[in-house]
Amino acid sequence: MGSYLIRRLARTLLVMLGISLVVFVFVRSIPGDAATAMLGERATPAAAAALREQLGLNKPWFFNPANPLDAQYPKYVNALVRGDLGAGLKSNIPVRDELRSRFPATAELSIAALLFALLIGMPAGIMAALRRNTFWDNLATTISLVGVSMPVFWLGLLLSYFFAVKLGWLPPSARLGNETTLQPITGLYLLDSLLRGDLKSFWDVLRHLILPAIALGSIPLAIIARITRSSLLDVLGQDYVRTARAKGLAPNRVTLKHALRNAMLPVVTVIGLQAGALLGGAVLTETIFSWPGIGSWVYEAISQRDYPVIQGGVIFAALVVSVVNLLVDLSYAALDPRIQYR
Repeated sequence: MGSYLIRRLARTLLVMLGISLVVFVFVRSIPGDAATAMLGERATPAAAAALREQLGLNKPWFFNPANPLDAQYPKYVNALVRGDLGAGLKSNIPVRDELRSRFPATAELSIAALLFALLIGMPAGIMAALRRNTFWDNLATTISLVGVSMPVFWLGLLLSYFFAVKLGWLPPSARLGNETTLQPITGLYLLDSLLRGDLKSFWDVLRHLILPAIALGSIPLAIIARITRSSLLDVLGQDYVRTARAKGLAPNRVTLKHALRNAMLPVVTVIGLQAGALLGGAVLTETIFSWPGIGSWVYEAISQRDYPVIQGGVIFAALVVSVVNLLVDLSYAALDPRIQYR
């Protein structure tokens, strides 16, 4: 187990280095530059050139013949190794501080979306497998197909229009109402309101969280339901399941103890992959619902060509996805004792 963890961590570092290189090149390949975006279209060429020099954007990307280390990417990697992600070009606030303040909002939204997907998707997939070719199977399959096909931004707009604008049941945006004051502890507002015993704030936070969580969790829900159905159907056809039934075991025991656990391996893999998709989908969801998380922050940075913010946001998201996938891989041994890590 120890050597396996060391190899995985070494691979993660290489992946981070590769992602930093790809993001560095891509953000600078976008038409326009940070100086023009900051000064506006009416900026003079001399002012734009002066700002590029001030920000260090006039230096070579990878190699400076006069001073090999005085280039943009080597300086960026050198700072990255020291944990310095730079500062926003427009705000001048350190990217690390912004990530620390915004990540709880994205984490709370992603966790809520994943819980929504698991609590609805897994029972729907199990029911569809146990009642194959019935009305419930067709209903679950149809809903999952709609969930996969519906773009997140479109579903978010529909939910906001019907449940916030037309019906007025839920708020259309933000994490808290204007009348609610909550002193953060962890940054996860649901948890903070419980820790402070403030049920009024808890209800307000929950109402603001419902619509964005449904919009963000719709695609993972559909995928989890489909994978659970197909995986459980495959396991239910195995010889050991038929043997368990022939021994006279109760149907629920056969399903829950013998079939479902072995059917969980592909489902857990999909859950790990969807954690990365949730961070990607958060960019659109947070923008639609004015959610103050990493997604909306990176979206604004892209329109402003704020290179340090874009690079820091992407690398942080990649790191979170790598850690989640490592935890998923480690969970395989708990689900299947035949799996060993060397």
